[in-house]
This record gives sequence, structure tokens and C-alpha cells, in this order.
Amino acid sequence: MPEAPGPYDVAVVGGGPAGSSAAIHLALGGVRVVLLETRAYPHDKLCGEFLSPECAGLLDQMGLNPALRGLGPALIEMAYLTAPDGAAWQSRLPGTALGVTRRALDQALSQRAQTLGVALRTGTTVTHIEGRLARGFHLSTQGAGGAVVQARAVVAAHGRRGSLDRALARRFLRQPQPFVALKTHFAGPPLPGRIELHGFPGGYCGLSEVERGTAPSGRATNVCLLVREAAFRRVGVARAERGPAPERVPAFIHWMRSQNPRLEAWLSQAVQLDEPWLSIAQVPFGPKRAVVNDVLMTGDAAGLITPLAGDGIAMALRGGQMAAAHLLAFLSGSQSAADVCQGYARDWQRRFAGRVRLGRLLQVAMLRPRLLGLGLRLLNAAPGMGEYVVTHTREVRDAQEAR
Repeated sequence: MPEAPGPYDVAVVGGGPAGSSAAIHLALGGVRVVLLETRAYPHDKLCGEFLSPECAGLLDQMGLNPALRGLGPALIEMAYLTAPDGAAWQSRLPGTALGVTRRALDQALSQRAQTLGVALRTGTTVTHIEGRLARGFHLSTQGAGGAVVQARAVVAAHGRRGSLDRALARRFLRQPQPFVALKTHFAGPPLPGRIELHGFPGGYCGLSEVERGTAPSGRATNVCLLVREAAFRRVGVARAERGPAPERVPAFIHWMRSQNPRLEAWLSQAVQLDEPWLSIAQVPFGPKRAVVNDVLMTGDAAGLITPLAGDGIAMALRGGQMAAAHLLAFLSGSQSAADVCQGYARDWQRRFAGRVRLGRLLQVAMLRPRLLGLGLRLLNAAPGMGEYVVTHTREVRDAQEAR
């Protein structure tokens, strides 16, 4: 297998928000970076496409705000939740969030990385990593010539789960993950300034608008849902009469609509724009390690917050920045390899672990209609509880530190 040009100071695996954030901050620190991405840009990703208010300062630090504002993102200031029994609760967000497709966001991030000198290699899948931080790494790849990439350090930002996790024998793969996620875009009734989250038995569905020009009417709406795999299979198989797998998704969506009046009202007036639905099974919400074999994990590769929290992209951007800061200290000689691994793992836990755990607890209620209805009524009766939920599923100081 041929050698790629190098060696690099850092190889970043995965070109989504976490990987691009790490690459940008490393490049700003003056080191030589290669960013390895499996697919070509632009491409769609299964994601809520919601950039929480905390993202603004993080994107500004990387010089991204002008490009994203030029897209005309949806401006989101309110969150609206409903239960199947009609209970509803609305809350103002702690700032203005943005609705932007992953096609646009990831491409803008990758372009910014390239302007800073990051070597971008698309069509490249990392299949194996060998080495240690103290002595450097060799990364085996497929695609784009199948070269071996040499780097002094590695950041893994390859997403929820993948071939690299299997190559690293990560522990979370041994545990069954009982969730399926689906996503597509619709043209439907406007959702001015609001993200919506609607519960149904065994799952919940989010609706939020994205940037201008994504639908004939101007803005498309991202429709993204999470459901227990058992519920999806039970409903999909029964309604599709045990037909092929692609037939199960529309059958399930038809059933889901009937379970929540707000979903039925909105989807009955909407037209699907993307075919087919993007889907992912075995979505892992269990604990992961932030450092594996001296490779710094970030974004969903380090830990996945439940979608209802709306903080996934902010965590990815911040996590990439954190990984870059630790590796810059190592490359400058101010931290040892052991200090970097221990320090990054500790910092990741301190910053993210609490909100990840809270998100999992809140998801228990979202998946149970009676509990959800009771919870929404309680939030209406006790506004302080709602404020706690909004602020503690994200770290509000992220926005303050990023500015």
C-alpha cells in the first residue's frame, strides 16, 4: 500500500462538525493537518440540522459565521413540545438557534479548513490505526489510492459507529442499541422561529426549518425522528404486510402520524422532498471512552447526546476545539502524551458527561406518552423546571466562553 504525502502532525478522521472543528483549530495553531472523509462534499447526513445558540460563538471563532449567514439560515428562538394526549409546552431558547442543512454546514466547514491549509482527502475510509501518541501513527485507508497515512497524532470524529470502531474493538459495540433514527425533508406549513418535538409511543419526531432555497416555497423542514427498534419493526411489518424493508418506512410514518394530533395536522399538509428516508439502526446512547489507544475521540465518536437535547452539533464543535487544544500542547512539547490522553478524557467528562446523562433521563419520558403528557403539564405549572431542563441539557457557558 503506497504512502501518502506526509508525515502530518495530525490526522483527523471524519469531516463532519467535530472533525472539521478540530482540523480548523489545529490549522490555526500552525500545524500540518490532513482531514480524511469517506464521502465527497456536499452530502446529506442523518441529523436534526439544529445549531443551538451555543454554536454562534464557536462558529465565529473559526471564521464561519459570514458564510453561514449568507445561506439565509432559519432563525429559531422557541421550542415547542407535545404529547399524544394533546399536552403541550413551549419555551424560549437561551439565544437564537440556526436551522442549516448538514450538506451546507459540512461543506462550509471543510472549505474553511482548506483555506487554512488543511489537506482534505475525500473518498477515503480509515480501516485501521496502528501506533501510539508518543511515537506516531500509521492509518490504513481504502479509496483514493488506498494510501497509508502517517501522523504524529490522530483525532477520530467518524460519527456514531463505524468500521473504525470495530477495528479499535470498542466496548460499546458489544451492547445492543435498541433505537432506529430516520430523517428527510418536507415542504410544509411554516414553523416561524420554532423547533417542534412531538412524542408518540416508543419515540419522538422533530420538525425544524432549514436555510433558504431548500424547497420550492423557499425553506424545507427537517423531519427527524428516533424510535425504539422493536416499535418500528412491529408497526412497519404489520402495516407493510411483511413486505421488503423499504416499504416499512412509509407504513411506519403513516402510523406515527396517527399517534399525535400535531404531527397529523402538519404532515397531512406537507410534501416529502427527499427520497428515500435516511435511516440508521443501532443508535448508541451508552457510555463511550473519549480516548482509545491514544486516539482522541470527539463528536459522536466520544459520546452521543439524545436528539431531544438539541446540543449535538454544539458539542461536536466544542469537542473538536478541545481535542485540538490538547494536541497543540503536545506538539509544542508542553504536555506529554500521557498528560494529553488523561487531560482530554477528564475534560470531556467534566464538560459533557452530565448533560449526556440528563438527556438520557429526559428521553425516558419522551418515549412514554403518559409520562410525557404528565411532564409537560408539570413544566407548565412550574416554569422554573422548564428553565432547568433547557439550560442543563447544554452548557450555557460554552456560548460565553466562545465569544
